[in-house]
Amino acid sequence: MKSVYIRGNASLYGEVTIQGSKNAALPIMAAALLVPGECVLRNCPRIADVDHMCRILRSIGCRVDRKGRQIRIDASVLKDSRLPEESVTRMRSSIMLMGPLLGRIGEVSLSHPGGCVIGDRPIDLHVKALSRMGAVCRDDGDRLSAVSAGLKGTLVRLAYPSVGATENVIMAAVLADGATWLENCAREPEIGWLCDFLIHCGASIERTGPGRLLIRGKKRLHPCAYSVPADRIVAGTYLCACLAAGGEIFLKGAPAGENDALEKIAEQMGAQVRKTRTGLWARRAGPLRSPGSVATGSFPAFPTDLQSPLLAAMAQAEGESRLQETVFNGRFGVVEELNRMGAGIAVRENTALIPGGRRLTGMRVRAAELRGGAALVIAGLCARGDTLVENRFYVDRGYEDICRDLRMLGACVQDG
Repeated sequence: MKSVYIRGNASLYGEVTIQGSKNAALPIMAAALLVPGECVLRNCPRIADVDHMCRILRSIGCRVDRKGRQIRIDASVLKDSRLPEESVTRMRSSIMLMGPLLGRIGEVSLSHPGGCVIGDRPIDLHVKALSRMGAVCRDDGDRLSAVSAGLKGTLVRLAYPSVGATENVIMAAVLADGATWLENCAREPEIGWLCDFLIHCGASIERTGPGRLLIRGKKRLHPCAYSVPADRIVAGTYLCACLAAGGEIFLKGAPAGENDALEKIAEQMGAQVRKTRTGLWARRAGPLRSPGSVATGSFPAFPTDLQSPLLAAMAQAEGESRLQETVFNGRFGVVEELNRMGAGIAVRENTALIPGGRRLTGMRVRAAELRGGAALVIAGLCARGDTLVENRFYVDRGYEDICRDLRMLGACVQDG
């Protein structure tokens, strides 16, 4: 079983280029189903979840050719609406195929999506929204299916600004009959990138206010070539690593304006952060201070995907910190492993209490999900002695090669 081996207690220095965005690439790949032709996607990250999506698209009739970070998807002919159980149960993002398949061929069937164990991630928001547009949905406990004789534009107001539900409605609406007004939708940058891709394919999508979109259905979309933007979560992970280990790094290509909440926290903790035309520079040479209380939330609030990496840094900050999780109720699963390393974190309901000032000790730990696995790697960077993070396959779901990237920043990290 693949692992990550880290020799700790060393600061980071150097430059690394930020990979393409996982959370943008996957919905854009799903949206390619709406186009009866070949789309070319550049800068797609070479990660496990993208590999799973390629397999799913091939299984339903798409021609998918991949060379390095470029993927060609030809969805001219779709032969099946039933998604393969093996790939779907491994990847939560497969739920986003409901909207484009309903929009393109009027039916879809899939097992309940899997992915990381980070708490309840109900699909009722997806089902209710698509049902309002005319889909007939059925859940028999094992599989979720939906059919439609033709989706209709309507008013859809989400009870919660779910990223996945927002993506599904957008993709269902671009070929629907009439206009769809989508309210209280997610505002994460990846939503904007999905809309941008679809607009390049001829869709009519207009932002009418914060959390509000107007989508006018079209009869047909056309192919396009599109470059996937840099991954803000990967950039944020490496910024958290610099906070925890200290040093001076440059994140080449880090997206501007997408990590403002984390950058503000980093400055509160004693780091210097500066945006440049080509990326993000960060330096932490002095003591690491507590940022006080931090709460996750929908964009532009601090992202839940960076909660675990920040926990690893908070454990060593001077003074007590509090981190409240408002998005996923199981996101503190990594705390047990961090505490084995000496973090001393206490969790009460949806809030972690971090005493701070802890010197971590390297040991064998086990990743149980994607971002928690990255947090354990960060903890190993600043721990005394050596750390072995098992279950690297979780980390590989979102990071092209975390060992390679951290070595570029001077860390002693090896494939285990």
